[in-house]
Amino acid sequence: MENEKVLFSEFVRKYTKNNKTMIANTGVNTCMMISSEVADIFTEAGEKGLTFGELYSCIEDEASRKLIEDISRKLDSLYMWKHDDRIFLESDHTKISIDLTNKCNLRCRHCCVSANDGQRGRELTTEELMNIVDKIAWFRPNYISVSGGEPLVRSDFRQFTDKLRSFYHGKLVLMTNAVLIDNDETAQYLTKNYDAFDISLDGYDEETCAAVRGKGVFGKVLNAVKLLQKYDARISLSMVKTKYTEKNVDRFNDLCRELNVIPMVRVLEPLGRASDNYEEFRTEGFEAPSCEMSWEQEKNVFMKKEIYKNAPNIFSCKGADYEFQIDQKGDVYPCPLFMTPEFRLFNILDEEVTKEYIENKGYSASEGYRNFKGYMPYNFGKCSTCEKQLLCFSCAGSVKKCAEYGSVNHICDKYGKYYDLYWENYGTV
Repeated sequence: MENEKVLFSEFVRKYTKNNKTMIANTGVNTCMMISSEVADIFTEAGEKGLTFGELYSCIEDEASRKLIEDISRKLDSLYMWKHDDRIFLESDHTKISIDLTNKCNLRCRHCCVSANDGQRGRELTTEELMNIVDKIAWFRPNYISVSGGEPLVRSDFRQFTDKLRSFYHGKLVLMTNAVLIDNDETAQYLTKNYDAFDISLDGYDEETCAAVRGKGVFGKVLNAVKLLQKYDARISLSMVKTKYTEKNVDRFNDLCRELNVIPMVRVLEPLGRASDNYEEFRTEGFEAPSCEMSWEQEKNVFMKKEIYKNAPNIFSCKGADYEFQIDQKGDVYPCPLFMTPEFRLFNILDEEVTKEYIENKGYSASEGYRNFKGYMPYNFGKCSTCEKQLLCFSCAGSVKKCAEYGSVNHICDKYGKYYDLYWENYGTV
């Protein structure tokens, strides 16, 4: 490390207030609070083109030199330096989600993609799908999620899987309703090729499942789970919280515990068919007992428990850089939460889309890319000038949702004072 230049990573953002600086890497979701004096030392060393060894040799006081060395190494462990980018960029690190089809063997009333309604355009031919498989390698993925519609309804599903597995050895996840996993041979094939299964159930018994997914689905899913588990499959069962299930989430969790699967409770989004049935399914909500702490109590807990010594959770988004969503006609989007025309990056089947186009981010000139990046906190409205911009939101989707519901000011009012506490002076950092 001593021969490396003192340069911050391209993914690092710095925010200074009250003589404290938050160093945050939004690429790998890490951050650290240090004194602004130390941050300025690193910045000045970078401007002068110094290596870490040269920087250390400039500091005569032994205690100060050791402090700078220790902080340098701590930042290095959090991938904050330019030389750390090589470790990240030279490895396979991209997440790909691909919808093989919009067709489905069910017609769930809360489906956010309106599967089977024909609203998302044409379907890929087998030749086109195989072409896409070849191009997926250009993204250098280490995680691929296969979804739909219901991906198992495609007659060429195994052809797709076999070709993908001929060169791809990273994590492969299948998102399915599991109804077509009804025999040993299918279960064995799937568990041989897929590392994990995300299965939608949306209930804890026949009645609650049938309300959104149809009669008889509950029993078929449980049978599929048992078949997959014969071959040691890693399974997650999901349930969207509706007014029929919100008061019985514990029953769903109990069911998952009995089945030895991972429970996932999702929020109902008013998209696709869910928007048509939203008033019926949306959770009723309730007034919780008044147990919120006063501001002074919150502040006292923050200081008493020394929460400021722990790095806060920060915004992290890899969409359109290291995460992509491919739909059933080959259109590519930043992520599953931005699958509308204004965020379309390109079509992977277009002739101009080459390996170099992907590697050099040729799509960054697209309107879809610009529109998407507009939802980064550092580009979004009044958040763009706020030192707390990386603390209030978890991803670009949460920024977009707040913008659509007009709740950005509410977020500021609710969390602003609390996040200010990180910049108070509690001693040397």
